[in-house]
Amino acid sequence: MTDYTGFRGKLPYASEIFGVYQPLIGWKSRRKLIRVGNDIDGISIPTDAYVPDVDVRFDGDTVSLGHVSPAQHAGERPKSQNDSLFFASVGDSLKRLRRAPQNAEEWKRVFTNVGGAGEAPSLEDSFKIRLERDVFPKWRDATATRIKVAARAVQRLPNEDPAQYQQRQDVAREIAKAGALADLERESVIAQLLNDLFTVGDVATLNRLFYPPSSVVPTDEAVRAFLAKAREAYDDPFVLFRPNKDLADVSLSPIGIVHLFRQYFFELDTFLGTPTGHIWLSPGSSVELVEVSTRKVTVERTTSTLYETTSAVERTATDQDEISAAVKQDNRDDVKLGITSTVHQSWGSGNATATASLSLDRTQQTAREETHKRMRQQTEKLSTQIRQNFQSTFKTVTETTDVSSKRYVLQNSTAELINYELRRKMRQVGVQVQDIGTFLCWETFVDEPGRALGLAELVHIAKPADLQPQPDQNEIPVPPRIVKSFQVNAVWNFGDRRQRNHLDLGYIPLDTVSLPVQPETGYQLENPGGRVALSISSLAGEGSEGQRYAFVGQLVGTNQIQVGVLAGASGISWDKRVDYVLVGELAFVPTPEKIAEIEAANNKIVADKEAASRAQKRAAEEAFQRAAKERIEQAADIRSRPFEELREEERTVVYRQLIRTLMSDHFYNMPASAEADELRHVLSELINAIFDVDKMLYFVAPEWWKPRTHYSQYAGSAHPFGASSITDWADHEARTDNYYITHDSQPARLGSSLGWLLQLDGDNHRNAFLNAPWVKAVIPVRPGRERAAVNWLQQMNVEGIDGLDKPYAASAAELDEIRHGLLTADPHDPVGDVPTLSDAIRFLCLDVTRKHEESVQVRKFPNDVSIHDDDKVSSTPVEKVYEHGFYPLQGGFRVDPRKPDPSNPDAHFQIFDQWMEVLPTDQVVPVEVRYDPVTGRLIAEPPD
Repeated sequence: MTDYTGFRGKLPYASEIFGVYQPLIGWKSRRKLIRVGNDIDGISIPTDAYVPDVDVRFDGDTVSLGHVSPAQHAGERPKSQNDSLFFASVGDSLKRLRRAPQNAEEWKRVFTNVGGAGEAPSLEDSFKIRLERDVFPKWRDATATRIKVAARAVQRLPNEDPAQYQQRQDVAREIAKAGALADLERESVIAQLLNDLFTVGDVATLNRLFYPPSSVVPTDEAVRAFLAKAREAYDDPFVLFRPNKDLADVSLSPIGIVHLFRQYFFELDTFLGTPTGHIWLSPGSSVELVEVSTRKVTVERTTSTLYETTSAVERTATDQDEISAAVKQDNRDDVKLGITSTVHQSWGSGNATATASLSLDRTQQTAREETHKRMRQQTEKLSTQIRQNFQSTFKTVTETTDVSSKRYVLQNSTAELINYELRRKMRQVGVQVQDIGTFLCWETFVDEPGRALGLAELVHIAKPADLQPQPDQNEIPVPPRIVKSFQVNAVWNFGDRRQRNHLDLGYIPLDTVSLPVQPETGYQLENPGGRVALSISSLAGEGSEGQRYAFVGQLVGTNQIQVGVLAGASGISWDKRVDYVLVGELAFVPTPEKIAEIEAANNKIVADKEAASRAQKRAAEEAFQRAAKERIEQAADIRSRPFEELREEERTVVYRQLIRTLMSDHFYNMPASAEADELRHVLSELINAIFDVDKMLYFVAPEWWKPRTHYSQYAGSAHPFGASSITDWADHEARTDNYYITHDSQPARLGSSLGWLLQLDGDNHRNAFLNAPWVKAVIPVRPGRERAAVNWLQQMNVEGIDGLDKPYAASAAELDEIRHGLLTADPHDPVGDVPTLSDAIRFLCLDVTRKHEESVQVRKFPNDVSIHDDDKVSSTPVEKVYEHGFYPLQGGFRVDPRKPDPSNPDAHFQIFDQWMEVLPTDQVVPVEVRYDPVTGRLIAEPPD
């Protein structure tokens, strides 16, 4: 359908506001310049192309000049090698050359130039020397630092005991060691790679590895080409963002433009779609078409409307078949849109590409392209999803249950067979997009916004492990060695015969008697068959006082002792009888059987204790795993807090920084006093009168711009998950960002695989906010206050005035338009022959103000000369569609605001885009049809 004139005047049944924000390039923002910093080292001025020629000598505080001359060309310089220590070692050798090696022989001299006197080493030896002398010491120092840093990076968790903390530090050290070892192995591979390249004579690849492409151009020509390119690119505003220019050329504007558009939805027409089912009726028969009911021998039609939109805020799914509501929901869930919410108005905002033009028409043209592309793709996607989620089921059942329901009776009272096709009723929805306004905005950045937000802490009291008490039984000690004293009697009575030591005994035997002491149970003699020292306790006999001999006891068997006298070489001759009372000591030790019995008992005690310890450890691990599983599942099941509350907290964090900036540190940090509070009150009213603070929106920068420190998942105990508790389907590497799940846990949240810091009760927006390196905040300027806002940003030391006096780069026609527009508005305007950035900004403010003034003027619409004034309505340009309804757009999408619809020639507030969407309904209509009995084709009914 191309003719939509029949639908004129139909009012929209729904609408959605969408905005496109465009940052501008030109004004050098003081705050953004601070963010760029003074990193002069990051600017690629071609100083490497020269070798300074300077000779000065310092003597204490004085300096004398040898000579100073213009620098010489440096020749071809190798690239800086920061990725490999071996590359760096070879690069140091290359720096001594004036040009790149041209053949394999020159490369060999470079590789073997490793210092030292004498003959140059072989290629293989020189590579080994570089690895051991140049690579390893630097790798060793870097590895030591790496391990220390990894251990220090492990932060101690709340209520974590030292052993747990030490264990996590050890894991971090091992990971650092593994990474360092991989680096050294990589150096070894690189060395062999260079060796192989040299062996096959691939000089071109070697030069490409160590020299930039520009090195193939002679030095003089390369430098001149660089300078000429920089001079030619100076007039291109987008080159100002490239880091190969002087820092003074960096020019980032703190102001931007927001173009607001409203999307209207019109109910244009309904029609019957393609067949979804078929019913035939024989003559005289009837059939009941039952919706969502069960009836005996009936044809049952069940209609399912299954459009589901699961938001990041609510867990429950919502059935939705309306495209306008789907568009609103899709805008709300899109994490790439800017976020704003106020009691007056809510609108999503996309971010278009930055532009160097300050022309309102050009910025709106880009905004229209962005809006058309996004809205068209969005409604196509959502309407397709709606169409694909309608289901109709037709079935015949035989049941006795009768349910009261909505029924349709089809009856055939003719004498012919009648066929009915069941066709779904379809809706034709028209979509139009209108420009409804333009706002000047202040743009700035807030770094690390998530640091000011507190995080939820899960309270989980784990059930203690059911531990069995360990056996309280000590090991049985081995019985001690026992020493017992004894007394024995001996008699010397050999007459006048001289007695000598027996050769086999070594002493003179006197008597053999039973042991006077016996071992206790479980004991035995320590030295069976050995000798025992005996001493005289008393003696009696004639002349016995002089007969004190050395006695010895010889153990005989296990229960006897033989007493003897140790004689000298000449023996002993004493013919008198002497009675002796002798004393000695016997040592007893446990028997082997007793020791074995004790060892067996002790082994059993140890085994019982070890078994009890294993049982306790197993019970503790099971309790930990059970508690950790509960924590993982509970953490995954926590519902996100309401979308509005989370966004309001984030907005508050951003507001704090922005208001501090707008007030300046001087007023914001004033000590508390009545005077200071009064000043803050005045400033707040002034700021709110100039800036529409409530409509602030912010864009969350993706985390990949500046990856943050990774946060590992913490299960809450020192017991690590063993291999028996974890199953993975991956490469078995100990990845830093691995996380735990269970078969019952909900899917992990966005950022889990990236090591993001996650908020348990947050949504995807909150987690992106927590890990964002910065957010870009945009505050619209109130209509008519554009000049005041620019003046505030300049005078309050917020953005400064640097760069505003630079010439504005634009076409001659646009420069003339700026000059003419400013002088028309104010003949005394200080605009010069060549408008500056300040002039262009003033003209932009003037343009935006004029557009706002036009938006509140009541006029007659539609602005079409072919329509009589009596058929027109009175309205403001912004609200005209609500008054005159649908009005077809001629020619389709119009990207250029300077080429409007001929029937609506206004410069502003144009309807510039239009398309149609076809949507299904939940209604099915029976339509009588006829078929050719020969061909089986449908017979078309002639029109009435």
